[in-house]
Amino acid sequence: MLVSAGMKRAYVSMLCGGSRYTPGAEVLGRSLVESGSTAERILLVTRDVPTEARARLSGQGWSLRLVEPIANPRPERQMLPRFANVFTKLRAWELAELDRVVLLDADTLVLDNVDDLFDRPGFAAAPDFFLPDRFNSGVIVLSPSRDTFGRMVDALADASGYDGGDQGFLNDFFGEWYAMPSAHRLPVGYNTPNFIFQFMHGHPQVRETIEREVKILHYLVQKPWLASSTLTGASAPWWRRYYDLHPEEATKLQRRVHAAEDWTFEHLARLVVG
Repeated sequence: MLVSAGMKRAYVSMLCGGSRYTPGAEVLGRSLVESGSTAERILLVTRDVPTEARARLSGQGWSLRLVEPIANPRPERQMLPRFANVFTKLRAWELAELDRVVLLDADTLVLDNVDDLFDRPGFAAAPDFFLPDRFNSGVIVLSPSRDTFGRMVDALADASGYDGGDQGFLNDFFGEWYAMPSAHRLPVGYNTPNFIFQFMHGHPQVRETIEREVKILHYLVQKPWLASSTLTGASAPWWRRYYDLHPEEATKLQRRVHAAEDWTFEHLARLVVG
C-alpha cells in the first residue's frame, strides 16, 4: 500500500503581489486536473491579489487560503524584484492539518500525474539546473509543521542565502539536503527547466525519453503570459492549457505561432550547440 493512501495531502501554490501570476496559477491548476489527480489544490493568496482573480481561481477548483505576506528580510540582496514576496511561500509549512504537501511555484506546469510525490519523505526537492549541488525550490515535498515554520521565521533574521530569495534561504535551512538519502532527491524530470525540455525535445534520439520522464516543467526564464513571444521553449504546452480555460482568446493563428516559437528554439539551439 502506498504511504500516501491514508494521508491528508494537497498540492499547494502561492499568489501574492497583485495579479501578474494569476494566469500561471490558472494553468497550473488546469494541468493538475488533466493529470488525473484528485488531491486537494490549495492556493495561498495575500490581500493584494484582486477579488476578481481570487473568484476566478476559486471557480477553477483552487481552495483559497488568505495569508499575510512575509517580507524579504534582505531586500538589498534579492536578484529580481519579484523576490520581494517569495518568502510568503514558507507559510505552506503552517498547513498543519495536512500530512504532506507538494509545493509548486505558479510558473510550473504538470505534464503527467505526480501523485507519487506524496510518498516521498517530508522534505524532498530536485537539483537546481544552474547549481546542481543545491535544490530548486519550485517543486518541494514537505511535511507541514508549525514548529518548523517557527524555526524558519527565527532564521529569517540572519538570512543570507546566495540568491536573496526563498531558494537560497531554504538551501541554507535544509543545508543537509545534498547528503540526505536518495529518496529526498527528486529526479530532474519533476522540475525540468522549459528551455532544457525544448532543447532535448529537438533531438530525435532522446525525444521519447524526455517525453516519458519529464513530468513537471518549470518556466525559469520567461513566463509565457508575461512575454509577447516565448523564446525559451515549451510555449505550446502552456498556451494549450490556457486556451482550454479561455477559449475566447484562442485562434488558430495564435496556436501556430506558439508551435513556431518552440520549433524555432529547437532549431536555433541545435545550430548553436552543433
